[in-house]
Amino acid sequence: SPGATMNETLRQRWHSSTRCLANVLHSQLYQSDSKPPPPLDDATSDAISSLSGKWLEKVEILYNEPHRAYHNMSHVEDVMASLDFLLGTQTEPSPTSKFSTNDISVNMAIITLAAFFHDVIYNPKSPTNEKDSAVLFLEFASEISNVITSSLGKDQNVNTIINDKIATQPLSSKMQTIQSDMISQIEQCIIATATHISSANQARKSNNTLIALFLDADMSILGRDADRYDRYAGSIRKEYEFVERSVYCEKRAEILESFLPVIDAVEAASESPDNDERNASTLESTRGKEKEKNHLYIYATEKGRELWEDRARKNLRREINMLCRGTIPCENQL
Repeated sequence: SPGATMNETLRQRWHSSTRCLANVLHSQLYQSDSKPPPPLDDATSDAISSLSGKWLEKVEILYNEPHRAYHNMSHVEDVMASLDFLLGTQTEPSPTSKFSTNDISVNMAIITLAAFFHDVIYNPKSPTNEKDSAVLFLEFASEISNVITSSLGKDQNVNTIINDKIATQPLSSKMQTIQSDMISQIEQCIIATATHISSANQARKSNNTLIALFLDADMSILGRDADRYDRYAGSIRKEYEFVERSVYCEKRAEILESFLPVIDAVEAASESPDNDERNASTLESTRGKEKEKNHLYIYATEKGRELWEDRARKNLRREINMLCRGTIPCENQL
């Protein structure tokens, strides 16, 4: 909830992931064929730690904005807990799970930073939240790279041609020069949340494990127990309370229908107990859009489907039916 304090485990994961990103950039920028890069010197390590703390404070402030009823720091904690669950490090999602950060892997750092940044910019009235969040992440990465390049500029063993090239370029070109796979993958994870279902479907088909894991964790809320799901649905309504109620019900139902795989989308409308004109219209619209869908599952990973697919479909069908009757789960109860 807004104003919530981040738990210590999550804070450690942020700092470990920032250090991992700094080490990756340092290794790439060192550009020496004769020997591996030396460890970051104390001054550079201190600068990275300071930068990490500054950005964590900035991220916390953004996630604690008062208009966030769902897309807040608790959501980030839940995404990380779901990632642990998918990766088999926990028996059930728990935001307070213990996690070793002494030697964080590059892949874990990627999905951790993606989790922190994927909703860092969130304005319910904006269509560019994901893009804006990715831009803020790139600003964060560029500040880390600036610290690294400054430290390498003092090292006479650095490839001077590469160093001079980086030093004389503007920031946007500099980021392209040092763009690492790690940075690209974090950015891709963030952008993928703009088109959740199609991105998850593509990740499943292309066997893009990191994006598949990240998207499944972000959507895990759909497959939770009915009470938890209803609280989530009520929180979304609270974030969109500026939308007229009947319009919200209509548009929210359309979005949820797009999440459902082809067959379930039709079942969601046809199973409603109210055979009124509004529901008949929804059913006709859903059947008309059925051919536009090409996804068989909500979740991209096998484990995600085992854990959440059935319950997610039931929850989505249930809320769609409620919305068609003009009912919003947990409305005015949060």
